[in-house]
Amino acid sequence: MTSSIQSPSVAEHRGRFRDLCASEGIKLFAQRSTYVLLGLTVLIAVGGAWFSSAGVHLVSASALADFDRINGSFKEGTFAFLALAAGAIGAISTMSEFSSGLIRTTFIAVPDRRRIVLAKAAVIASVTSLAGLAAATASFVTAQSVLGPKQLGTSFGNPHVLQAFAASVSLIPVSAITGMFVGALIRNPAATLFTVFVGQSLLADAVPRTSGNELLAAISDTWPRNAWYGLVSRHTVWDNDGPFPPGALQCWAALLAWPLLALLLTLLVVRRRDV
Repeated sequence: MTSSIQSPSVAEHRGRFRDLCASEGIKLFAQRSTYVLLGLTVLIAVGGAWFSSAGVHLVSASALADFDRINGSFKEGTFAFLALAAGAIGAISTMSEFSSGLIRTTFIAVPDRRRIVLAKAAVIASVTSLAGLAAATASFVTAQSVLGPKQLGTSFGNPHVLQAFAASVSLIPVSAITGMFVGALIRNPAATLFTVFVGQSLLADAVPRTSGNELLAAISDTWPRNAWYGLVSRHTVWDNDGPFPPGALQCWAALLAWPLLALLLTLLVVRRRDV
């Protein structure tokens, strides 16, 4: 008798969270910027991979001997731009609701603000993970189509390729969830996007990973983009990763810590700060 009473309650609770996710998905794709940024993801990945790979034949034979075939498939400039776009998607998803006042209606319908944040994070992480998968696949396939005929290609059979591919997919949702926190904290369109730009680009290079100081290099490698680079780089002369390259465990820990910390801070900000 007890189980028959509890089961509908559990099913109803799950259904409500699915409804929240569906609602957040509708709001996310109601913004034109989402379509623009997601639509450009594959185009930028293909263009960046082709542009960086097509000129490899211009370098000297000695430099080609040390060519990093993995880093050649996942270029830093390309994925730095994609991370910036993902951060903008996450920031706009929260900032637009607060700036337009739509969040008031949402809080009236669902007083538990934590569930709203979790549903929004689930939708953003899912969408940007698919975008990251598409971008990483397009970048790798394009680069290999250019590098393969020049005997500079590689394949998914290489375990380092799988690590670089997984890191490239992960960087996009990590940046999006981090951007979601920025949008919830600042809530002003111009200031939010400026902060995302500074955080994703300028601050990532504020402490250079090529410095001769081991502590500064370790601090630099905790930044999401730099942690991603540590997983993609094979530490050859083609890779500008300095004298203290990070370990894989350190890089994965950084990529995991950033979205968890951003989600926790978003929960605190939304719960304690009035609309």
